[in-house]
Amino acid sequence: MTDEEITQGLAKEDEEALLCLQQRYGAYCRSIALSLLRSEEEAELCLNDLWFSLWQHGENIGNLKAYLAKAVRNLALKQIEKNIAKKRSAHIALLDELSECIPDPLREKELERWVLREVLQGFVQGLSPKERHAFLERYWYGRSIAELAQELGWREAKLTSLLFRLRKRLKKVLEKEGFHP
Repeated sequence: MTDEEITQGLAKEDEEALLCLQQRYGAYCRSIALSLLRSEEEAELCLNDLWFSLWQHGENIGNLKAYLAKAVRNLALKQIEKNIAKKRSAHIALLDELSECIPDPLREKELERWVLREVLQGFVQGLSPKERHAFLERYWYGRSIAELAQELGWREAKLTSLLFRLRKRLKKVLEKEGFHP
C-alpha cells in the first residue's frame, strides 16, 4: 500500500490501512516518542493516541511521514507537559538550553509567533547539512548528546560545542528580528 492509499484507507476507516501504517511507520514513530519521553510505557500510550487520532481524522494528510513525525512529537510534548505539571521533569533541560535565545511562545501574540516560526525556519535552512541534522535531532527530536555524538562519530564535547555555537547564532538572529529572551 502506498502512503496515499493508506491515508485514503484511514479516511474510510479501513483496518488494513491502519495495520499497514503501523507496520511501515510504527518503529519510526516509537523512536521519536522514546527519544522525548524516555519511557516505553509512555511512548506506547503516545502511539496509541496517535493511531486513534489517525483513525478518527485520517483524511487530508499530505506527506504522511512528516505528518506522523510532527503528530507523535506533539503528543509526546503534551505528555511531558502533563509530567511537568505533576513534578518537574528532566526533559525540561531541552527547553532550558534554548530558553536563553527563544522567548516563551505561549506569551507571544499570534503574529509574533508566526514571525518567530519564519525566522526559525530561515535559521535552520541556512545551516549546513551537518549543523541542521545536529540541531534538529537535538532540539526537535530530543536526542541525547551521547546518542547523537555516537551517531555522528564525534566526541560529545565537539557536539556540545557545536550546539552552543548554534544557539549563540540563533540568539543573534532572533535579537536582530526583535525577539529577546
